[in-house]
Amino acid sequence: MVTADSALAATPGMDAPRISWVHPPRGFLGLSLLNGLLRILTLGIYHFWGKTEVRQRIWSAVRIDGEPLEYRGTGGELLRGFLIVFALVLVPMALAGLAAAILLPAGPGRGLYEMGFWGVLLLLSGFGIHRARRYRLSRTRWRGIRAGLSGRSGRFAWTYLWTLLLVPVTLGWIVPWRTVRLQKALLEETRFGDKPFTFGGRAGPLYRRFWVVWLSAVLLAAGTLAASGLLLGLETTRTGARIPDLRNLSRATMAGMAGIAFAALLLFVMIRAWYTTRVLNYFAAETRFGGAAFALSAGVASFVWLTASNYLIRVLSLGFLSPVAEARAMRYIVDRLSLDRAVDWSEIGQNPDALLASGEGLAEAFNVDAF
Repeated sequence: MVTADSALAATPGMDAPRISWVHPPRGFLGLSLLNGLLRILTLGIYHFWGKTEVRQRIWSAVRIDGEPLEYRGTGGELLRGFLIVFALVLVPMALAGLAAAILLPAGPGRGLYEMGFWGVLLLLSGFGIHRARRYRLSRTRWRGIRAGLSGRSGRFAWTYLWTLLLVPVTLGWIVPWRTVRLQKALLEETRFGDKPFTFGGRAGPLYRRFWVVWLSAVLLAAGTLAASGLLLGLETTRTGARIPDLRNLSRATMAGMAGIAFAALLLFVMIRAWYTTRVLNYFAAETRFGGAAFALSAGVASFVWLTASNYLIRVLSLGFLSPVAEARAMRYIVDRLSLDRAVDWSEIGQNPDALLASGEGLAEAFNVDAF
């Protein structure tokens, strides 16, 4: 069997791999500001190279037994992927939408077209998630061995679509089951070298917390509408109008409504983080590689604080400091992730999958992420 390196051979009594984070000397704040400036000066073109540099710095900070991960993707590959999707997907969809608006009168025909349009859009989003994950994993190396993702993107996209369509039908109660289904579909096709990961998670344990998230969403939505309605009522009283003109609301009313929405969303982000803590810990515990089981010790208070502070960092910086938030989230996970036993690296051969020539065009176009 072809192995990564003779130095990877396991020895009797070898300890479990150490997973650690070594913060890059130059950090992420300056990089975030520089990337933001260059994106503005290049009208967004530098975005692809800036994203690549952020990934290279984050990947290099993750160490397994003291050896860093490597990210081998390039900005040119990301740009090429986006241009391909722009020419072959976005432009035809835009032209089809324009033709439908001109040629199809309002009625059943237009309705069927719009349903089909959104169905294709969601299907392509699922396809993009799978392709983006495949690209990122194929550009990830450790000690010369590539990661990868097998399986067909179309099959994952179909699962992504039909489970998403059931979310409103089930009033959201399918979400934990769907999360497990998609995690299993992705993780059991994930490889490091020629060895697969396995995942044995079930949806049942997640429902013990999900009902709180579901109820909170309902109450926060109702509370936000009620509070906004109260502000509109006060505006009506002030102006004497029977129906408030939303186009001419006072600055105080608009600021109040925006503040209510912001506070409600922040509170929901914190409640969802409480639920996500359970999801992350459970998913890690149900994941295996090379006979070793993962463990994640994410704490509720620390993860809620991380999520809330990252939310504020992204919003208040208008997205400029997103790399800082990404690095903070990755560091949090890496610092708390472990394996329970040694992995025999000598049994792992090189990943045989062919490399994708371009990366993440659909994920960029439809603003979906691979992880």
